[in-house]
Amino acid sequence: MRKRGAKEGRPADGPSTDGIPGLGVGVQVYVREREQPAADDWVGEPTGVIVAPGDRNLRNVYGPADGFTTWTVSFFEPQRRRDGRGPFERAVIPAALLVAEEPLSD
Repeated sequence: MRKRGAKEGRPADGPSTDGIPGLGVGVQVYVREREQPAADDWVGEPTGVIVAPGDRNLRNVYGPADGFTTWTVSFFEPQRRRDGRGPFERAVIPAALLVAEEPLSD
């Protein structure tokens, strides 16, 4: 299930130099799967839009790519966890698991 156009390997947050936006409110994203699947992972790679910062208690003042930054994502369709929990319409997700989608061309 991989219809992704975003370039792998670019920083999850921050400005983009390749025309693909960094993460922030209003950015369309998908949740990539972890290398080692876990029960609380999302099934497939759900897509959605960032609607707010995540848990502010975990944000670090040293920058958005600190490993603690999270974003609240509103999914396009309700999603379930790999262990069957759900459906969830939105979730707080670590920035390290989010990839910005390429903007639509005119």
